[in-house]
Amino acid sequence: MQCLCCSRLTFRLCFLLLSPVLSVRPKITDLNFHLYAQSVHPELFDVCARRTTTRDRYELETAITTDGHAIRFQCGSLSLTEVSAGLHHPLPSKSLLTQQIDHGNRHQLRIEDLVDYQCSVQIETVDPKLFVALQQQLNNRVECEGLVHRFGSNGRLAFGAMSYIHVQSFLEHVLIRAFHTFPESSSVVTSESRFSVAEG
Repeated sequence: MQCLCCSRLTFRLCFLLLSPVLSVRPKITDLNFHLYAQSVHPELFDVCARRTTTRDRYELETAITTDGHAIRFQCGSLSLTEVSAGLHHPLPSKSLLTQQIDHGNRHQLRIEDLVDYQCSVQIETVDPKLFVALQQQLNNRVECEGLVHRFGSNGRLAFGAMSYIHVQSFLEHVLIRAFHTFPESSSVVTSESRFSVAEG
């Protein structure tokens, strides 16, 4: 006869293995945007999805993390990394160029006369019904159109958060649009980042 404790343990292990991984996003008000003049060690993040785009003059790596995203732009010897992460997420202080881009404003910066960087961030809280429709629209996106990750539900809602990153890559510049949903507050963070190889 099988031990009841063993049966319960087996059931619990199966439940943990089959259930989607839950994500605890930072509070939307605690979300910060950072730009580093270096690569940021990947072990600092829980990476959910990653994609690399290569052109003659640059390489771009986009990654969806549990907090938001990490975007690395490599042009020659210059490496730039944009990170969206929670206020208390452990990040390096070395080579930090900007921190907490003002929401609603476009931030512009030229780095070492090699790369022009622009970024704008919007935070929008919508009616819950409209949020569900937006969530379904993002859910219909397929991976060939961009980088998508669907997080597991936290149990309080029927669906979890989603992240979607769309990249438009050109010879001299790249445009990245990122969407991160926050179901608890029916909010969406959208960002648009542009890295351009400087002329001359």
